[in-house]
Amino acid sequence: MFKFISFIIIVFLFTIFYLALYNMNTVKLMITNEFYYELPQIALIMASITTGAAFMFLVFVVRDTRHYIKEKKLQKRRRKDEIVEQYYSRAIHNLIGKHTDEALEDFELALRENAEHIPSLIKTGDIYYEKSDNIKSVEYYQKVLKSDDQNIEALCRLADIMMRMKKDAEALEYCERVLGLEQDNLTALYKKREIYETQTDWEQVIQTQRQIINAIANAAELEKEKDKLLGYRYENGKQSLENGDIETAKKEFKEIIKIQEDFIPAHLGIAEVMLKEEAIEEAVTYLEKARERTKSPIILARLEDLLITIGEPSRLLKIYRTAITEDMASDTLRLFQGKLYYRLEMLDDAMDTLKGFDTGVFYPELHMLRGGIYLKRGELERAVEEFLRLIDIKKALWIPYICQHCKTQLDEWSGRCPGCSKWNTLTFDLQGICKI
Repeated sequence: MFKFISFIIIVFLFTIFYLALYNMNTVKLMITNEFYYELPQIALIMASITTGAAFMFLVFVVRDTRHYIKEKKLQKRRRKDEIVEQYYSRAIHNLIGKHTDEALEDFELALRENAEHIPSLIKTGDIYYEKSDNIKSVEYYQKVLKSDDQNIEALCRLADIMMRMKKDAEALEYCERVLGLEQDNLTALYKKREIYETQTDWEQVIQTQRQIINAIANAAELEKEKDKLLGYRYENGKQSLENGDIETAKKEFKEIIKIQEDFIPAHLGIAEVMLKEEAIEEAVTYLEKARERTKSPIILARLEDLLITIGEPSRLLKIYRTAITEDMASDTLRLFQGKLYYRLEMLDDAMDTLKGFDTGVFYPELHMLRGGIYLKRGELERAVEEFLRLIDIKKALWIPYICQHCKTQLDEWSGRCPGCSKWNTLTFDLQGICKI
């Protein structure tokens, strides 16, 4: 290559020398109108060529220098990135091995090399979050947002911390920022729903739940969320009823039943609306029809309390007879009928009803009722015999409610199970879970 360039230069000089021999004319190089230089024509040509070559040489020198500096910086950055990745990889390995303190040290080393390394910032924030150090974790997540104010992971983490610190307004703000970037982000929507549910702001919960339903693609999950929407609407109706907004409560309960006829809490809610309106007879009639459609013992228990309160036990006995005729094998109905006879001091009828339970299955409530009957009859030995069977379990006369989903037992009925947070799951289950 060097020889070729040398050959080109020699040829070029020879050409100039050759042209100079046959171009001895001079030219005037005008500086001003009156001032000029006379110089050989070939000299002007050489000066022009030399100037152009010098300019191009300078351009190439500047360009190559810039490339050189840029390449050096790039190499330096690559070396730094390699060091950061080494520290980060080692930190992740320590995290997997549950060596949290060592991992934290490696993340800090990575951040010394690159203070804006987002994965290290997030992981460090996560470690402090697990340590319940809210201040430090917020500090690192905020550093992430300084480098990338649209980082969804950091925004969601900050929402979690604000929720932990009971700062609902700030948590909602971070959720809204995420939803502004991704309107169907389920993580943010779930957090938003949880905040509003904690505040018992059921209207906002319902609105958020509808957004969740629109964002879910999985069919099974979609059905679960639709069931939750009914529960939230029930809570809204219940809250409206407590606040005296009867029309809103009535509307919610009726619309729930249109969607799911066997949603027992909504039926009881409608009855409570009628009682608030002092339409007692309408409430009783409604509960009778609801029980016929749903066969729910929960509705039957509410009817029992209501009819005894207003002094109509005969009507209640008729309802029980009808219910038992429809379901002769129901231990629940027979036990409840016996319990009713006991409450009404109809001891012989109560005992006749409860005799059918001699099947070898142990029902604590049954023996409590029988013991009470014998006690009132003055048959103390038999009463003691029945009560002795209850010493080890210490059961009361009441029959507990039980959740069909999580098996939680409750003393009082509720539209929502406190164990699994599901609605419409409480019932009486004498044949299964309540057995001992």
